[in-house]
Amino acid sequence: MQYSLPGLLVACTYLAYLQSHTVQAQTGCRNPNRRIGQCISIYNCESLLEVVKEVNLNALELQFLQESQCERGYGRPPHVCCTSDKGYTTTPTVTQRTTTTTSRPVTRVTTPRTWLSASPSPSNGLGNVLPVPPNCGHVTLGDKIYMGNDTGLDQYAWMVLLSYRDKNGNEEFNCGGSLINQRYVVTAAHCVIGDIEKEVGQLTRVRLGEYDTNQEIDCIEDDCNEKPVDLGFEEVIPHPDYFTTGNIHRHHDIALIRLAADVKFSYFIRPVCLPLSQQRSAINVGDHLIVAGWGRTLLARQSNVKKQLAVPVTGHEECANKFQTRRISLITSQLCAGGEFSKDSCDGDSGGPLMRQLNNRWYLEGIVSFGNRCGLQGWPGVYTRVTDYIDWIQQNIRP
Repeated sequence: MQYSLPGLLVACTYLAYLQSHTVQAQTGCRNPNRRIGQCISIYNCESLLEVVKEVNLNALELQFLQESQCERGYGRPPHVCCTSDKGYTTTPTVTQRTTTTTSRPVTRVTTPRTWLSASPSPSNGLGNVLPVPPNCGHVTLGDKIYMGNDTGLDQYAWMVLLSYRDKNGNEEFNCGGSLINQRYVVTAAHCVIGDIEKEVGQLTRVRLGEYDTNQEIDCIEDDCNEKPVDLGFEEVIPHPDYFTTGNIHRHHDIALIRLAADVKFSYFIRPVCLPLSQQRSAINVGDHLIVAGWGRTLLARQSNVKKQLAVPVTGHEECANKFQTRRISLITSQLCAGGEFSKDSCDGDSGGPLMRQLNNRWYLEGIVSFGNRCGLQGWPGVYTRVTDYIDWIQQNIRP
């Protein structure tokens, strides 16, 4: 035995040597500056991890992070080509990065729980209080690294699904919404009254904290979320001026749902920020906003996984003239975005959020309302402009 130990030690040392060189051979890469690095987990790359932790990243920093991604890396995803570089050594052209339904492979990422200080669940009686930063619209690592089709597990944690029961007792998800405080969800009025009651069924419950509707608990690699929460509701409040002509002529398409119980916030259930007067900023033509949901894709009637898409804002007059050719009138409290082939919100996304990121927080700018089919070139989607309904929301929420 005394002679076998040195032999075993040498063998183990040699094996470790071979394993380390195998890893290096498998994970070698070049970063955006063309420097040779190692394709490893960003959590093990001190230089880029330091960049990610910055509160406000500029366009070049974001681009450098995104172009630093690599495949078949070592360790927990996301993988980056790690060197000592924290940015470009020469200034490149900043590219516009948008999300499409067809362009890049699925990539998902979540934020390490230790990086977040979870907001405490509000006390009872704060249903009439709208949260303001830093207690809403949380940005995750996924927002900074990836703009793939699938979201991260804890990305857009305010998004909810609305469930309906048909006359045969079957239940299905058919609309979305956004959690705005401990007690209220905002959605589209056509998701709670009108034709949906006849064509789909009665609203029965609201699901919070969902990611993949096919799984009870969702995992990406070794990172898992919590079981989603289903809540009933006490009251549905459609806007009093909401009306519709036919299937798609909708004005004031917004509603509030008062949940049956206070929501306990977590990493996977958080409220979105609303564009209150003190946080409001103009939306310009050409700005890219994010729409997300579980609606129809090119490949399926509904997606089981929460997806996201970047869509450009369209000028109101141009959009109104386009819809007028279909005898559909638009009002100024409606916002148009999209109009690119195959890039659009669609069936099942109704009531869901149109969002943008300002000062490292996400704001709800629009609610999915209607469109002329889905993803037709030259036909933007129409969204309810949330800014115009802040007063109405504040007047209709209660403790």
